[in-house]
Amino acid sequence: MKQCVLASLLLLTHLALAQEILSDRVRGLRVYGSAEAGFPVAMIQSRPITIEFDVTDTQPPDFFIRVLHCDRDWNVTNSYFINDETQNRSRAPLSFDPAPAGVRMYRFHYHVLLPGIAGLDHFAHSGNYVFEIVDAGTKDAVARGRFFVVEAMVAPVMKIGNRSLPSEVNPYNQVNKIEVGVALPRPELVKEEVFYPIKTKGVDVYKNRELGNRWRIDADFPGPNTFVDGFGTTKMRFWVDNVPPGNDYRHLDLRNVTDYPEGQDLRSRQGSDVSRFLQPPRGDHNGVSTVTTTGRYADYVSYRFELASESRQYETVFVVGDFNLWTPSPNCTMSYDNDTHRYVWSTSLRRGLYDYQYVVGPNDWVTLEGNDWRTVNAYSAFLYYHDDRLGGYDRIIGFIQRLSPGGNEQTTE
Repeated sequence: MKQCVLASLLLLTHLALAQEILSDRVRGLRVYGSAEAGFPVAMIQSRPITIEFDVTDTQPPDFFIRVLHCDRDWNVTNSYFINDETQNRSRAPLSFDPAPAGVRMYRFHYHVLLPGIAGLDHFAHSGNYVFEIVDAGTKDAVARGRFFVVEAMVAPVMKIGNRSLPSEVNPYNQVNKIEVGVALPRPELVKEEVFYPIKTKGVDVYKNRELGNRWRIDADFPGPNTFVDGFGTTKMRFWVDNVPPGNDYRHLDLRNVTDYPEGQDLRSRQGSDVSRFLQPPRGDHNGVSTVTTTGRYADYVSYRFELASESRQYETVFVVGDFNLWTPSPNCTMSYDNDTHRYVWSTSLRRGLYDYQYVVGPNDWVTLEGNDWRTVNAYSAFLYYHDDRLGGYDRIIGFIQRLSPGGNEQTTE
């Protein structure tokens, strides 16, 4: 039995590649927590994350949720003791609400808390997790996403400063420098569990809700912009430099039915977007979306993003936002219209307020959007500890968030 379960887990390793909707039965997948920027962080027994999605089936489907513990790189942990498929799933039907009267594009809305449902009322282990929404009849996954589970064993501290790069020109010379300080409990003072400094492997840093981007600070794999001080001792400092703050996100507000009426293919009332390469930040919501939840207008509309460009300057341009989990991918690739001189991409969005941005492929967030110290971002840092027990797995024993300082001056060397 154990060998069968482990074999299935190895086959599922690819599940951690991205957050995505896998079936046209599901729409509007959103994953968020109570942390800054709605970052999806749960505690082992409290502070749940929320998973929301809509379903187009005419009858409520029989769905359950399965969770899979992963390592720092989002590969499924190869340990039956950590990923026991008989335990890591919900045990009762997922609760749902019928769509409001007058809504046509979906029938049921699901709102799930993790931890907080039967079978998943707590997590036995901290770390990176992938969840899957699974059809109980076919055993097929219809959607999946990522989240984090934290155990507050260590209280990190974080400092964020503005630094100027003398080798670069404006605006590429404006970067953030991030420092995370860690103090492990001294072994002789710990009554229960001892944390060995050599097993404290490193820190991963994320910006806003961009789960597809991270900065890794690791003593075993040093990078050109990272540094670890005091590795192997109970007091360590982790630095990452040359982090571009970028620019505040653009805004799309589809809540106004007069500006954006039903039954039409919609586009911006202000006209096509243009490059913001040298434009200053104007404020955003750190990537969080707010959707309409009540009334007949809590529905989906067809919307077309348009970016003006006199020629096809870029081979690939993506649109990213909460509607595709801030991930540049083939399904959000814009096409260039030679007649209108615009990059365009059409999609279906639930009415609401969205932050969004354009990314030049494969992962350039600056060329079209700019880069400015005045941009305020929410940075999230996770402290990882590799535990050799139970077959070996990566734990998150510390977590901290801070906002960047903003301003237009250098604050650190």
